[in-house]
Amino acid sequence: MSSSAEHGGAASGRAAADVPAGGPALSPHWAAWSREAAERAADGWPAMIEELRALQDAAAGTVPPADAVREASALLARVRELLEPYRVAAADQIFGRLLELPGRGQTLSPPLWITRHADDEITATTWFGPFHEGSHGAAHGGAVSLMFDDALGRVADLGGRPRSRTANLHVDFRSITPLRRRLAVRVRMTEQAGRKRYLQGTLQDGPRLCAEATGLFVEMRPGHQ
Repeated sequence: MSSSAEHGGAASGRAAADVPAGGPALSPHWAAWSREAAERAADGWPAMIEELRALQDAAAGTVPPADAVREASALLARVRELLEPYRVAAADQIFGRLLELPGRGQTLSPPLWITRHADDEITATTWFGPFHEGSHGAAHGGAVSLMFDDALGRVADLGGRPRSRTANLHVDFRSITPLRRRLAVRVRMTEQAGRKRYLQGTLQDGPRLCAEATGLFVEMRPGHQ
């Protein structure tokens, strides 16, 4: 069994390391995977994806008049036409694979700024914009769950552990998760039994607990994708 202490370092005895915003907190496999994607990414790709993230928030948070809708639709169609000739197979995509960036070079899940990590835990911050809103200024529960899946999965494979996949994710929503503010994330691995890895995570707005999660991740067998 492997468990983390409530504060400070991991159970392995290694002191938690301060890291630059966003990482790196990657297993060797995911670090190599990320480097390979980064080598194929054109200059400006991360900036383009961040513009797309900002566009999603703008689309979700505005009510434009008809002329602005028509112009935006035409511009978006032009962007799609510009990108379409460069479509690749799923195995060759780089969207979501720039793991050393807070948003991973994707716009589906919220960004995760990792500030401290050890083999069995991370501390980080995240941010939910209008694109992830459920209603009445609160983040959608599915978006919160997506963030936890990313964060718990990151810890499941730290410390040189082989790759794993999510087998179970349970989220308890304790209070409203607000939009447009940095929120604190903490994840730790509480137990490892054979191929099974058990993790816990919390999401807080200052002292207030917004949500907490438990997850089971299972180590992949050799040759599985």
